[in-house]
Amino acid sequence: MSHYKIYIFITALLCSSGLLQAQEQDKQRGIQFSCMLWDGPLTEKIYYRDGDTFNHVVPFTGSRSLPHILEKSKEFALYVENKEAKEKELPYKLVGKAALLPGVKQILFILFLKQTEGELEIRILALDDSLNGFPAGTFRFANFSKSDLLVKFAGATKKIPSREMTIMKSGVKKEGGVIPFLIGNEQGKKIFETRLFAQLNGREIVFIGPPKKEGGLPSVRFLPQLLPQKLPEIPQ
Repeated sequence: MSHYKIYIFITALLCSSGLLQAQEQDKQRGIQFSCMLWDGPLTEKIYYRDGDTFNHVVPFTGSRSLPHILEKSKEFALYVENKEAKEKELPYKLVGKAALLPGVKQILFILFLKQTEGELEIRILALDDSLNGFPAGTFRFANFSKSDLLVKFAGATKKIPSREMTIMKSGVKKEGGVIPFLIGNEQGKKIFETRLFAQLNGREIVFIGPPKKEGGLPSVRFLPQLLPQKLPEIPQ
């Protein structure tokens, strides 16, 4: 390897290392979180409160938002601008809030929108998004339906009660692989089947909801995430 290529390699390595260190420091400062919008679009900008500061957050419907840090507040609260605020009143209006998860330093907030008499309301579901609570190489299955379900994945079968979730290991090797995924109803009858691609440095949330039409297949949504790999060693 030429000296020039070695220099470029080491420079990129140091930049990546610095970025990872900065991310670790951010996690230590407070709670790191991202958001996912269940249904959209948002008709107003939303802001999260951290102490006396209101910060703009942009949630996505198909992926996690950019990461943010919550340092001072003891809960997660979302606001919109209050254009009718009077002098000395807070120029923001609360539209939703959720408690933080004790001891969890990385959280995913799922945002459910609701319009009540023209006013925006946001219901918030907090999920442990840390690697301890949701490790690489695993799948989290969330049962949003009103019935208990059976999930068969990677050679294991688990019962997931209504409104609950479970985590299952994919068991794939380094190169990854495709794994059959089946959903059964309370009587054990198969009601859904597909194949999911799994990777050692990836993880995925599978949201299982009720059928959109009576008698139809359950509605299934996926939220995959590819995690950073370990940095390569500097060649001698």
